[in-house]
Amino acid sequence: MKSFLKSVQTLKNQWFSSAPAVNPVCLPAGVAATDPVLTALLITVLQQHQKLTEEGEGYVRLFSGLCLSIQALEKKELGPERIKTVTRITVWHPEFFPEGVTEYQHALGKDESSALSEGMLNWINMDLVALEDAIAEYPQQCAVIELNTAAGERAAARYRQIILGPVAHLATLPEKKKEEHPFCPCCLMTETMEAFHDVLQTERLLGIRLFVSRDQHGQLNADCRVNGEDFPAALPLLTAYAEKWPQRGLEFRKQYVIVRSAQNSIHQKSQSVQASEHPTQ
Repeated sequence: MKSFLKSVQTLKNQWFSSAPAVNPVCLPAGVAATDPVLTALLITVLQQHQKLTEEGEGYVRLFSGLCLSIQALEKKELGPERIKTVTRITVWHPEFFPEGVTEYQHALGKDESSALSEGMLNWINMDLVALEDAIAEYPQQCAVIELNTAAGERAAARYRQIILGPVAHLATLPEKKKEEHPFCPCCLMTETMEAFHDVLQTERLLGIRLFVSRDQHGQLNADCRVNGEDFPAALPLLTAYAEKWPQRGLEFRKQYVIVRSAQNSIHQKSQSVQASEHPTQ
């Protein structure tokens, strides 16, 4: 443990000595400054995946403008060379969602360093993809479900856009029977949409974690959080969805979804592209 912390501290010192100065950013209310030791490891993992970063006072900022902090919550030894870690990452953008969204990273590894790195890597491959699209005018990496919101007499029409991050899917047995609708990025959200009816009517930016599993004995387990808080209304719908899966032994499906409000429809981009390709004669 001491050697791990020492090596990460060395990385931190090297980073701070060469990091460019950045304009200060206010941390969202209630968000702790980023853990300096974990920050050094997170920066290393981000840079290994071509995510350029800058260091601020108590936070890390990506070149995209997203800012984040990370804290350690738990480390537990489950057996020889089997360590479980839990961290919490809060992400915000000074313009688009200054209040921030929080999510937890649960990971396993042969030691603390590998477990922490695994949790960060999963966050980069899943959560960060959706978060990057959440600040783009037109999402580039994720599929989007768009809902129209009613406009009043004086209010302009707005859209609620559900940005469907990458899915994690594991099954221990090969598929013998095809699902009626094969698993795709829309499934977890469309199967649980009813549970989110009220929060979808708001203007809040939402970070939604969806997870459901079924073991080889048919035992179901589901988890759903909205901005880091438990959201039990979705659990019955998640388990009802998992009950319909063909038997493939132990199986889980997981996804991080962002819901945002936008003034422009995602379809406007394709329409403008078509117009430029086929100008009116």
